[in-house]
Amino acid sequence: MSNIRLFFSNLLSTDMTDKLDKSQSYYLAKVMRVKENESFSLFNSNGEWEAKVLGISKGIVEFKAVKQLRKQE
Repeated sequence: MSNIRLFFSNLLSTDMTDKLDKSQSYYLAKVMRVKENESFSLFNSNGEWEAKVLGISKGIVEFKAVKQLRKQE
């Protein structure tokens, strides 16, 4: 898994799917050049999660939260 970590303000849970906002999608797809099925990390006040890119459509990244890596202390 890569060292890409992004803040995600919405609630995260195992097996949920969601989309990143436009600026985070741009960063992930164009700057970091992440492709479909690659993993990255999302974090928020509940902890850190491993996420997998499901697809990139019209510049927006759709992801699935795979598992929780650590809980917020």
